[in-house]
Amino acid sequence: MNPIVQSSPLHLSENQGKWVGYIIRRERQRRSMTQTFLAAELGFGMSAISSIEAGNAYANIVRTMRLLQKLEIAPGLSIEAIMAQQSIHAMLNRAPQTRVKPTVLIRPASFQPRFSYLPVVADKAFDMPDQAL
Repeated sequence: MNPIVQSSPLHLSENQGKWVGYIIRRERQRRSMTQTFLAAELGFGMSAISSIEAGNAYANIVRTMRLLQKLEIAPGLSIEAIMAQQSIHAMLNRAPQTRVKPTVLIRPASFQPRFSYLPVVADKAFDMPDQAL
């Protein structure tokens, strides 16, 4: 693969194509539309819709863009959301898999908090900060 294309922030991986397909499928289902209905509306075969939803969104980018437009999905925002999602997954996968045991602090009944370490900012309880000086 061309290293310039690979390092470009606009390069879309196969995984991102699957995310686009997932977004399209979820929106289609949310709108109670069938693949057959969308294919008829857009003038291409149902297999094209199925292929895009299966993750082959970049096999025919023109059809994918028409499908996004029909479902009123902003392509730019979708790509940004997908890239953010991938960044989160990458960070989670790099994080060490450790379990943190919760610490429970038990305060004895005789505990009396002491506030002598706090600076005095007012002489009376209801003094305003600007009046205390």
